[in-house]
Amino acid sequence: MYPKNTPKDQRRRRSTLSVFALGVIASLGFSAVDAQTLTSNQTGNHNGYFYSFWTDAPGTVSMTLGAGGNYSSSWSNTGNWVGGKGWNPGGRRTVNYSGTFNPSGNGYLTLYGWTRNPLVEYYIVDNWGSYRPGESGTYYGTVNTDGGTYDIYRTQRVNKPSIEGDSSTFYQYWSVRQQKRTGGTITAGNHFDAWASHGMNLGTHDYMVMATEGYQSSGNSNITLGTSGGSSGGSSGGSSGGSSSGSTPSSTDIVVRARGVAGGEHINLRIGGNVVADWNLATSNADYTYSGSAAGDLQVEFDNDGGSRDVILDYVYVNGETRQAEDMEYNTATYANGECGGGSYSETMHCGGVIGFGGTGACFSGDCGGSSGGSSGGSSGGSSGGSSDNIVVRARGTSGSEQINLIVGGTAVANWTLSTSAQDYTYIGGAFGNVDVEFTNDGDGRDVILDYIQVNGEIRQAEDMDYNTATYGNGECGGGSYSEVMHCSGVIGFGHSDDCFSGSCQ
Repeated sequence: MYPKNTPKDQRRRRSTLSVFALGVIASLGFSAVDAQTLTSNQTGNHNGYFYSFWTDAPGTVSMTLGAGGNYSSSWSNTGNWVGGKGWNPGGRRTVNYSGTFNPSGNGYLTLYGWTRNPLVEYYIVDNWGSYRPGESGTYYGTVNTDGGTYDIYRTQRVNKPSIEGDSSTFYQYWSVRQQKRTGGTITAGNHFDAWASHGMNLGTHDYMVMATEGYQSSGNSNITLGTSGGSSGGSSGGSSGGSSSGSTPSSTDIVVRARGVAGGEHINLRIGGNVVADWNLATSNADYTYSGSAAGDLQVEFDNDGGSRDVILDYVYVNGETRQAEDMEYNTATYANGECGGGSYSETMHCGGVIGFGGTGACFSGDCGGSSGGSSGGSSGGSSGGSSDNIVVRARGTSGSEQINLIVGGTAVANWTLSTSAQDYTYIGGAFGNVDVEFTNDGDGRDVILDYIQVNGEIRQAEDMDYNTATYGNGECGGGSYSEVMHCSGVIGFGHSDDCFSGSCQ
């Protein structure tokens, strides 16, 4: 976020940042209710995420803070700017993100942060424009992680601005991906360990953001952070009985049925943010089986896109049901509408990226029999609009002035001001999609006690849900999932309106 080594040896100055925020785990689409557009230098927190925005050319760039971990940006003939959302402090996070990044000229898309003692500015770069950063520094080899190979560099800045003042000397550490991508997982700790193996040690973590940067260029981006410390999947929310779908292993082997277009396409099976199996595909459909017990959100990742290589991902058989790729809305690998990730609900993976299939222990179809893999005809929750029209939210406030939104499919369809006694708040309509309850006006004395929601004929308890950015725990908002108390502005996710977690839905 401070001067970098580029062909023009960028020289930009900015004041020392005074930053504070609480890191969270969240991912929502853009919502006009939460939008905040920045055009002047500032840092702060928004929907539980830390954000930073800096430019040396006011009037040439803007960044809009969307809901949850989303932000968008646009710049035109700017001098230098950088901004993004993330956490303070940063650290060994597993960061999932998706979106678009379109520089015309020089720019970076990077997981970016600072440490103190020693003072280090670091970059994990997934995409760039006309200039590939780091190459002017000392080369230290590679690190293979998250489906790609990153080149490691170190550069030094002398008497330059930093988070500790306007005249500091410090190292910059770089991991620069050999193949560009926009979307996927960055396991920050793997890079930290690789740097340390070359004597490039970090200090105490300050902030970390998934940043867009532009330098003497134009462009735009739209980036959404997923979960940190785990992997985003096609569904949030959990099964009844006190455990989330992401914390329970599959009751059966997991079978991925797929083929390549060229042959030699490489895919990873990711569970809970970790690669548990990988395969090279043939050009005919085949079953690829994982027999382990890993639990968490499940993704299939295509990681060697190029030339005529594409993946046709038919389905994943998990927990005794078949989940069709074309039923999944979490998709960063399909090309449509002019961008990778712009064509969800597709079985074709044109780009390096992932399709998310929800939790290993979820039961979307309502019929998870645990029979042998490869069964056909099953569809995931979230594939058809068969749920009841009514959604009931049972909640109360601690002060009686708390405001909540019911968000379905990324759109706020109802909002209420709570009383201090538990009440049923009912939405009657035909909205269809992922269901979130959002607390929007946190303040002194204001908390929400969210008992449950009733959707698709079943009750989903708030304390069973692992997608939660509103509960305070472990020193941060979003650090205390599986809770009915919403201490912070944020959301609890209850899965798709058409899911059936209990196996008994009307």
